[in-house]
Amino acid sequence: MRYIIRRSNPEDLTSLKKDLPKLDTQLEKASDGLRRIIPVTIGNLDRINYLFLTQKRGADWVWTCPSAELVAENEQGLFALMERLQVQPPAHLAHLKN
Repeated sequence: MRYIIRRSNPEDLTSLKKDLPKLDTQLEKASDGLRRIIPVTIGNLDRINYLFLTQKRGADWVWTCPSAELVAENEQGLFALMERLQVQPPAHLAHLKN
């Protein structure tokens, strides 16, 4: 199962340090048009793919993380990933949580 969540504050990368402690070394210097996907494996088949894009702020380029793709083997794994990221399951998936 796959589910994409939009991060409420894409400019704040400090909240990602828990899953990506070496983030500063994984991302090169920000410049025009760069894009990176950094996966974090949680279990055998469960992972979170963080999408990083560059954005211009004044005269400088900065990295942002606008979304994350949750990839899970089943519904249980998907809800565990949502819980890990402190994301409420959407209403259209609530019936699967039981």
